[in-house]
Amino acid sequence: MNTISKYVQYLRQIHILSSNILKQRFTINQKQISTNTNSTFLYFSSNFKTVRYLSNTTSQLGLSNIIPSNDVLITSIKNAKQTSDVLQILRLHNTAMSAPQHLQALNSLFLLQKSKITKLSNEELTRSPEFTAMCRKIQNYSRNLELNDVMNSVKCLSYLGVSVNSNIMQMLLQLISKMINDMSLQQITFLHFLLKELSSCPLVDALKLALPIVFETQVQYKLEDNLYWQVEFLNYIAKHRLSQETYDFVMSRIIRNIDQISPKIVQNLLLCLYYKHYSTEKYIDTISRCLQYYTNHLDYIADISDVDAILSRMINKYSTDSELFYNEQFIYTIVEFVMKKEESFEVLAYILKKLNRIGFVHHGLLDYMTNKLTSQPDILENVKFGVLLSYIAACANANYIPIGFEELKPLILSRLNKQKDVLELPWLLVTFDLAVLGCWSEELLERVFSRDFLYGFLKRSDNIHDHIMLLKLYQASKTLYPGGYKGSLPPQEIIEKSIDIYQHNINDFPLKAPLEHGLGGSDYVLTGVRSQLGHFIDHLVVMRPGGYPVAIKNEIKDSKSLLLENIVNSSDNLAIGILLYKPNSYAINLNCLRGPYMLTNKTIEALGIAVLPISMDVWDGLIDYEKIPYIMRELKSKADLNLIAE
Repeated sequence: MNTISKYVQYLRQIHILSSNILKQRFTINQKQISTNTNSTFLYFSSNFKTVRYLSNTTSQLGLSNIIPSNDVLITSIKNAKQTSDVLQILRLHNTAMSAPQHLQALNSLFLLQKSKITKLSNEELTRSPEFTAMCRKIQNYSRNLELNDVMNSVKCLSYLGVSVNSNIMQMLLQLISKMINDMSLQQITFLHFLLKELSSCPLVDALKLALPIVFETQVQYKLEDNLYWQVEFLNYIAKHRLSQETYDFVMSRIIRNIDQISPKIVQNLLLCLYYKHYSTEKYIDTISRCLQYYTNHLDYIADISDVDAILSRMINKYSTDSELFYNEQFIYTIVEFVMKKEESFEVLAYILKKLNRIGFVHHGLLDYMTNKLTSQPDILENVKFGVLLSYIAACANANYIPIGFEELKPLILSRLNKQKDVLELPWLLVTFDLAVLGCWSEELLERVFSRDFLYGFLKRSDNIHDHIMLLKLYQASKTLYPGGYKGSLPPQEIIEKSIDIYQHNINDFPLKAPLEHGLGGSDYVLTGVRSQLGHFIDHLVVMRPGGYPVAIKNEIKDSKSLLLENIVNSSDNLAIGILLYKPNSYAINLNCLRGPYMLTNKTIEALGIAVLPISMDVWDGLIDYEKIPYIMRELKSKADLNLIAE
C-alpha cells in the first residue's frame, strides 16, 4: 500500500470515529436547544446551526460570517482589559451565550494571555470552571463551525496549554481532518504552522503527513495570481521538500508576476531560491534581479538578521551547488551596509566567519574592526573566544595585517591566555592563524605541540585537515620563528604521520610535460621534491643569471633520498620551486593567495629557494599552445626578480 493510501485509510477511520462522536454530541445539543427558552440562545439556534461552509480566506482570527454586528455581549468581551473580566462574563452568561460569543471569549482570552498583562497563568486559566464550561459549549456546537474558526480555536487552545489529547482538541482536529480536501492553500499552510506547535499524537502526526500531499495535488488548480501568496507557497514547498516539479510550477507563476516585487516579498523569495534541496541555476537571472532590488532598498527593508539570513543561504548554495550563486557585488554592498550601520564587533565577526568559508577578503572591514579594538580596549577584554577567533582567522585568510594590529598582538595573546586551561577550544587553529600573521607565542606553541594535547586532539577519525595544519605550523616554527624556536616540538611519530597524510597520492603533475618541453628536456626538471621538514614541491628547476636553465646533476636526480636541502646546497645558481595551487587557495574576490598558502611559500623560501606559485584556474584557462610560453615567461620573471633582489 503506498503512502497516500495509508493516509487516506487512516483519515477515513478518523472520519468514521468522529462522525459517531459528533452524532452523540449533536443529539445532546438538540435536546438542550428544545428545552431552552432563552431568547438569545433561540436566536443562535435559528441562525447559526446551518453554517457549514468553508471560507476561502485565511482569517487567523476566525469568527467570520457568524458575529452579529450589534451583539452587546461580544462587544463587552472584546473590550475586556483583563482575563478575569472575560471569566466574569462567562460566569454570568455562559449558559445563554451563543457560539460566536464563546468563540470571541476564547479568542479574547488568548489575546489577553499573550499580551502578558494578566495576573493569571495559563495553567490557572485552563483549570478555572468558567474555562472548562466554555470548552464544553464550543465542543457542543463544533460540528457547525467554519474551518477558520476551528483552526483559530486550535491555535488559542494550544497557546493556552490545553493538551492535544483533551476531548475538545481531539474533536477539533477530527473536524479538520474531515475538511482537509476542501481547504484552500492558505488554510493548508496555516494549519501546518499550527500543527508544529502541538505535541505528537496519531491525529496530529497523520495530518502533518497528509497536508503536504494534499497541497501538492491541489496547487496546480488552486494557486491564485498573487505574488505575495505565490512566494509564501514556494516557501512552504521548500520547507517541506515537495517535488522539484511543484517548485518549478510555482516559480513559473512567480516569474510572470516578478514586476510586482516589493520590499516585503523580495527577501522571502531570495531565501526560497537559495534552498539547498532544489535545482535553481535556471533562475539565476531572477536571483540577480532580486539581489539588485534588495540592495537598492537595503536601507528600508533590511536589518542585520535579514542580511545574515540571505548571506548564509547564498554561501551555502555556492559551496554545495554551483559557483553561479556567488554574487560579489552583493557581498561588497552587504559589508558596506553593516559598517555604515556601525554594528557591534560581535555581529561583524559573524559576518566575517561566513566570508571566511568562501575565502572572501575585505581589507576595509578588517581595518574597521581593528580600529574598534584599538579605540575601545574593553571589546578585546570581554569578547568571546569564538568571536576573536573569527577576526584572527579573517586577517590570516586575507594574509593582511591591518593598521594597528601590531599593537594588538600582546593584548590578543594576553586575552587568549585567560582561557588556556579550556582544552576544548581550537588552540591549534588559532596558533596557526597567528603564525600566518607573524604573531608568535612560545607558550602557545608548546601547548599545541605537547604530546598530551595532540593525542587528545587528533583522536577524532576526521582529522586529516588537523594533521596538515599541524605539519605546516611545525614547518613555520622551524623556519620563521624570530631568533629560532627553542621550545618543545611535536612527537616525531605524529609528524611522520602528518607528512604521510600530506604527501599521500600526489601523482598528478600537469605542468611536468610543458616544463620539460620548454626547458629542453627532463634533465632540467625535478618532479615531486620533498624537504626534511615535510614540504612537497611539484617541480624544481635551477636557473643561472639571464634566466637560462641548468641541467640538474644525475646523481642528485636519481638519488633515493632526493631532498630539497641536497639540491640547494649543491648549486650556487637560483633554485625555483614551482607549486600548482587549486582555485580555493586564492581569495575568491582578489587575485592573491590566501594566508595559509602564503605561509607555506615563506617556509620553503626560508630553506633557500624561490617559490613560483601557479594558479590552476589560470593554467586550465590557457589554450594548449599558450601554456609553454606562459610558464617560461613566469620562470624568467621570477629569476629576474630574484636577481634584482640580490
